[in-house]
Amino acid sequence: MGCDGGSIPKRDELVKQKQKQAKVDQNILNRVHWFSCALSKKPLAAPIVSCGLGKLYNRDAILEFLLDRNAYGDGDLICNHIKSIKDVVTLKLEPNPSFSEGQSATSLTNHDQEPVSRFICPITLKEMNGKHRFVYLDTCGCVMSEQALKEVPSKTCIKCTKPFEQFNVIVLNPKPEELDDMKKTLLEKQMRIQAEKKEKKKAKASKKELEKINGADSSLLDQTTSSKRKLDEATTTESHKHKKHHTTDKISSTQPTQSSTHSLTAAVAAKVAEQMAVNAGRQKSSALQSLYSNGRGSKENFMNR
Repeated sequence: MGCDGGSIPKRDELVKQKQKQAKVDQNILNRVHWFSCALSKKPLAAPIVSCGLGKLYNRDAILEFLLDRNAYGDGDLICNHIKSIKDVVTLKLEPNPSFSEGQSATSLTNHDQEPVSRFICPITLKEMNGKHRFVYLDTCGCVMSEQALKEVPSKTCIKCTKPFEQFNVIVLNPKPEELDDMKKTLLEKQMRIQAEKKEKKKAKASKKELEKINGADSSLLDQTTSSKRKLDEATTTESHKHKKHHTTDKISSTQPTQSSTHSLTAAVAAKVAEQMAVNAGRQKSSALQSLYSNGRGSKENFMNR
C-alpha cells in the first residue's frame, strides 16, 4: 500500500455519482435574452418583434428565416412556431434617454460592467434589462413593465388606450417553467384564429350566394316588369285600335240610318200633303152639294128643284 508506487482510489472514483448541472450566470443569460436577437444572436436593433412565446427578434432576421428556413442553423428549434410574419408583433418600445451607442458596445463586451438598456418602461421608467419583468400587448404592441400593468388596472392600453383582454398580455422572456403554459395558450389562440377565419370565409361565401340570388331575383323582376310593360302597351294599343274601329263602324252605321230617316220623312210628308188635298177637295164638294140639296132627296138637283 505504501512505498510501492501505488495509489489508493477514492470513493468518487469507484462509485458513480449524479453529475451536478452546471450553473449559468444569470447576468450572461440576461444579456443574451434582452440585448441580442434570439435567432441571429446579433444586438437588438429597431424594428424589434416578438412572438407568442415572448422571445425578442430583429425583424430582418425573421424575414430572412421565413424566406429560407435554413438561413440559421438552429432556426427550427428556436422559432418553429413562426409560420408567417403575422405570427410576430412589432413592438412599440420607449427609448432610454440615458442610452448611447458607444456605451452599449462597451457594456456588452465587458462583463464586469452593467449594460445599459436601450428601452425603458413608459410608466415606471425602469430599464428593460432583465431585472424587471416586462410584458407587451399583442393587440397594439405596446411594451411596459408588469408592475405598471398591475398598478393601473384597466381594459385599455395605458399608452395607446386600445382595448385588450387578459390573454393578450404576453410576458417577454418568460421563465422556463412558464413556457409550457404559454405554449398551450399560443396553441389555443392559433386554433381560435383559424376558427374565426373559417367563419369569415363561410359568411363571405353565404354573402356572395345571397348576392347572386338577389341579382337573379332582380333580373327576373326586371324581365317580368318589362314583359308586363310590353303587355300593357300592346293591350293599350289594341284597345285604341278597337275603339277607333268601333267609332268608325258607328259612324258608318249611323250615316245610312240618317239618310233612310230623311227619305222616310219626305215620303210621310208627301202622303200627308196628298191626304190634306183630298180632304180639302171633299170639304169643297160637300159645300157645293149643300147649296143644291137643301135637305131634300138625293135625286133632286138644281134643275128639278
